[in-house]
Amino acid sequence: MSRWVRISLISAGSLVALVILLWLILALVVRSRKQAILTEITTQLSSRIDGDLVIRDMEPSLLRGFPNISVTLKDFSLKDSLYNRHGHTLLDVKELFVKVNTFALLRKEVDIRQVTLENGTIYLYTDSTGYSNTYLFSGKKKKQPAKSKEPTIQDIRLRNIVFTFENHQKFKLYQLDIKNLRAEMDYKADGWVCHVRKQIHIRSLAFNTTKGSYAKDKMLTADINLNWAAANKTLTIPEQEFRFDGQPVKIGAEFNFTFKPAHFNLHIAAENIGFRMASSMVTPNISSKLDSIDFEKPLNVYADVRGHMQFRDTPYVNVTWNTAGNVMTGKNITLEGVGFKGAFLNEVEPNKGHNNANSRLSIYDFTAAFDSIPVTADTIRVLNLQKPLLTGRFKSKFPLQRLTHPIGPDLFNFTKGEGLVDIEYAGGWDPKDTVAGYLRGTIQVRNGAFVYVPRNQTVQECEATLDFEGQDLYFRGVRLRSGSSTMQLEGSVKNMLNFYFAAPEKIQMNWTLNSPLVNLNEFQSFFVKRHRKAASAQTRKNNRHRHARVMKQLEVVLEECSVNMQLAIDKVRYRQFQANKVRAGLELSKEQLRVFEVALQTAGGSMMVNGNIQHASNGNDKFRLDARIKQVQVDELFRQFENFGQNGIEAKNLKGIFSATANISGGMREDATVKPHSMFGTVTFDLNKGALVHYEPLENLGKFIFRKRDMSNITFERINNQLDIRGNKIIIHPMLIASSVLNIQVEGVYGMPKGTDIKLQVPLRNPKKDELVSDADELRKRRKSGIVLNLRAVDGEDGKVKLKLGKGKDDTANE
Repeated sequence: MSRWVRISLISAGSLVALVILLWLILALVVRSRKQAILTEITTQLSSRIDGDLVIRDMEPSLLRGFPNISVTLKDFSLKDSLYNRHGHTLLDVKELFVKVNTFALLRKEVDIRQVTLENGTIYLYTDSTGYSNTYLFSGKKKKQPAKSKEPTIQDIRLRNIVFTFENHQKFKLYQLDIKNLRAEMDYKADGWVCHVRKQIHIRSLAFNTTKGSYAKDKMLTADINLNWAAANKTLTIPEQEFRFDGQPVKIGAEFNFTFKPAHFNLHIAAENIGFRMASSMVTPNISSKLDSIDFEKPLNVYADVRGHMQFRDTPYVNVTWNTAGNVMTGKNITLEGVGFKGAFLNEVEPNKGHNNANSRLSIYDFTAAFDSIPVTADTIRVLNLQKPLLTGRFKSKFPLQRLTHPIGPDLFNFTKGEGLVDIEYAGGWDPKDTVAGYLRGTIQVRNGAFVYVPRNQTVQECEATLDFEGQDLYFRGVRLRSGSSTMQLEGSVKNMLNFYFAAPEKIQMNWTLNSPLVNLNEFQSFFVKRHRKAASAQTRKNNRHRHARVMKQLEVVLEECSVNMQLAIDKVRYRQFQANKVRAGLELSKEQLRVFEVALQTAGGSMMVNGNIQHASNGNDKFRLDARIKQVQVDELFRQFENFGQNGIEAKNLKGIFSATANISGGMREDATVKPHSMFGTVTFDLNKGALVHYEPLENLGKFIFRKRDMSNITFERINNQLDIRGNKIIIHPMLIASSVLNIQVEGVYGMPKGTDIKLQVPLRNPKKDELVSDADELRKRRKSGIVLNLRAVDGEDGKVKLKLGKGKDDTANE
């Protein structure tokens, strides 16, 4: 071994031994002067901090701080003078570890190099009057020697410390459960660099306690650097990664303290962040508005915030985000294939403040599919978040069959066609908003076909344009074909947007209908109460989150609304009834079907009709009919009205020109036929140039008497009377039938099907003998002269009407 190596080793060993010796001497000094050092530390700290400082004990930590001398202060606490009033200790820790400069101790000075706080609380408190315990940090004013140097702390560590900043005057509450924090300082000539590693549970981060906390109950972890430039008084946090509950978020910031108040700029980038995670990072007053929606895949969110560090200063906020191929769920709606770009700005118009009224939420290049129906929108905006106004233009083109599921297969079943949507909307953001909304644009149906399920009505061809104009909806160019019926319609719904959700029963649809032919046999389901098919439990479960609120409400609107229609139809058919040149008014509501001012031509004459069908909850529907019939062929009238529900006198038995006034009410079945024996009312009629043809009861009578008279074709000039309909009976008031065969005085009851009891007085004198008599009184006398035959028309055992001799019910004469 060379000589100089030996000298070097000996020198180094001697130096190490000397350091160890000195360190041991210093350790002995510390132990021997424990109380004095504790007093010195307390005195030095008290000289810098103005408050009630208490340190219960001190333990040297020689090995922990080697080669420096370290001490651990036990039960370290600091209170302000009004502690007894508010009860918050500014600093209260179980252990405060202090590492001091070894050589400073030799000079009987304490130079603190490292501080570690463990297991305790830091509570910075300001009450509503402005009093704060943070005055303790201002320290006591003490004149320092000219050459004195402020100590620097190069390492600060916190473990299990709950830090609270509560300011009642400025409505702020920060509460951080610091699990572990280490700040290492690197001082430079022009400032310093601080390396911070932290693990913090955020209990509260409320910049405004009335709105709630940001990032509440999130675990924050980070390993970051902070830079301080003394020349321009700027604190810079380069963009670095912070993790909230494991979610990486990049944050960069700059704070410039040359301005008063200080300026700050903050940039945040959260890529691939879940929507629920993102909404949980903001305050409850914001997140509560987002509770109704969610996204299946993460989004990319970027934010820029700048402002002043001053109370009640609201910073400028600009947030952008984007997503593609996502799935969005909301209240009763699911959108698939969702893609868009978004932006939020709280200063739409410069110099008008950063506030909700001057804010705007925008969505660009929106694409999605609602139940396989594509939807696009160039721009969607929510303006004025104080009173939110949603605006947007939505477009779509799709096969009509795709509408069946979102509307509900229990309402409409579309079988073919194409739908085109081009709608601009402006209105309230929230269903509870009172902001009046409007729609502008069109929805077109081309070459469509569908089944309206509640009425089981099939429409084979459909063309229509729905034109939205503000609050109102217009139906233009509507063409429908159902069976042999073809209709052209124009319609309108006033105040639809106001009433659609709030009061669907107030919605009134106004229509005009023109048609060459309407076959009412194909629309019988509209004559009865609307049938509402109950969906199965499984169907309701499957549709719960897929049917949009608008679609679900459509069925309610169609059930609750009323329809007012003016008809102009060239030809109408219903069962045996046929009419031409029909003009009518129609009102259809949940409770009734009403027709009014109906004018038509039928059976060679004309009719005027008013009436209604009243729907009952128990199925006992009622109808009422007021009709005026002029100059119709009576046989055709009976045929078209199916002999009015009786078989005593049928269409084949009658001839003549008939006029009448009828006021009738009755019951109806679900198939729109009249319930037997349910009709009540009166019929006043006038029959001119009439004939009774092949009426079997009279033909049978002719076999016994009047054999030389033609009983198969009995003609008469005029018959008029009033018939009272009473359920299963028709009351025939006294009337004279002056015919070509005989004169008959008729009075009684016609039963349906039983109960017939009609009295007939038949003079046997042949009316042909009086054809030349023109004097009415003379003619009346002759009719009553001679033999008068009293007959009764009653029910026979075979159900047919039989004639018997006699006047009363007790007469026992033979048939």
